Formats: sequence, C-alpha cells, structure tokens
Amino acid sequence: MRTKINTGVRVIFGVALIAFGSDKFLEFMPHGHVMTETLMNAFMGLMANKFILPTVGIIEMLVGLSLLTNRFTNLSLLALFPISFGIIAFHLAVDLPGIIPGVAVANLNVYMLFRKRNELAILLKP
Repeated sequence: MRTKINTGVRVIFGVALIAFGSDKFLEFMPHGHVMTETLMNAFMGLMANKFILPTVGIIEMLVGLSLLTNRFTNLSLLALFPISFGIIAFHLAVDLPGIIPGVAVANLNVYMLFRKRNELAILLKP
C-alpha cells in the first residue's frame, strides 16, 4: 500500500512540475489574483533577466520528467530543492496570496527527499 501511495505522489508531483515548468514558456495557467505594484516590479525584474525564468522552467520540466520515468530521481530532487526555496522566498517577499502552489511544491519535494533519505545519506559521509 505504501508503495502505491509513494508512486502516486511521485507521478502527481511529476505532472505538476511539468505543468508549472511549461507555464514559464506558454503562460497557460491563470493567475487569479491582482498584481500589486511590488509584485509587478519583482516580476518585471525577472522578465528583464532573460535566463532565470526559462532556467527554472527547464529544471522543473526535467525534474517532472525524471519523476514520471523514475530515473535519476535523487539527483532531480536535489536540483529542485534550491528552486523550491526560491519559490517560497519570492512569494513570502512579494506575493503572499500566491504562495499555496509553492508550498505544495516545497512540501512534496521535502517529502520525496525524506522518503529517499537512506539513499541520499551516502552524500553526507566523509
């Protein structure tokens, strides 16, 4: 039963990451809240920097694909961790109403990393 739950979480997380990553390029998800001036300025700064959002989108899509295929998941989850932190920090700083999807991504990332803690423990050994 636990394996089925973990597989379900992995697949749902993978699909969500592919959707969020694709949205960085195709902009198909509705953003249902009004953009404040602070949020607009922060977003314009991200748009002016031509590589941050595309890089985040590509990493999100690659991690999602990795989770769906169940290959290189440890590496992918570790690569996603700083992005999860950045998502949370961005929303805490300028867009608190839009933090819920970011919290979901961060929580799923931490859950998956925790589930693989025995496999990842070797990285911390001297």
